[in-house]
Amino acid sequence: SKKYEHLPIDTKYFKELEFEILSQFEDLDQAIDGWLIKSDNYQALNTLLPKFKGKVQTIYIDPPFNTGSDFEYIDRYQDSSWLTLMENRLNLSKKYLTRTGGLFLHLDWNSNYLGRILLEEVFGKENFVNEVIWRIGWVSGYKTQVNGFVRNHDTLYVFANSKKEFFFKKNDSKIPYFSFKHSLIKE
Repeated sequence: SKKYEHLPIDTKYFKELEFEILSQFEDLDQAIDGWLIKSDNYQALNTLLPKFKGKVQTIYIDPPFNTGSDFEYIDRYQDSSWLTLMENRLNLSKKYLTRTGGLFLHLDWNSNYLGRILLEEVFGKENFVNEVIWRIGWVSGYKTQVNGFVRNHDTLYVFANSKKEFFFKKNDSKIPYFSFKHSLIKE
């Protein structure tokens, strides 16, 4: 179907079909319009900078949220360590963006206030585009804490190299907002 023409396939889930899938391409490098890099992201950003400096339209960063949860990577830092880790990567990421490009930084309540301050330092307050609230509760269930409020959203901060030149197609970005409960009720 044309709808799924550019849907990525992760061959690690189809090991028995991996070579059959890859053999469908005459020139794999020519056919693939993106890059997948498995590396420490800071090292990869430094290595690829000469090739892609000023050529990337959109960057989405989903960093460690600084939650203390157990993952394959460290997710609990002293605030100063997290700030340094993020500042280094944001400074490098900014160099990749085109003059019309933008960066989306995905955070939750643990560090969103720190992320906003960093982005203002790196991009300048005048290049703040928007704060997007990503409602998470209706999909995966609400994140409750024993003695706290219900957590039901994450934050995406959008900053541009130049807010005046930032390229954004508003009509293509409309995502309907609906109640999950409402969608389950048959009329």
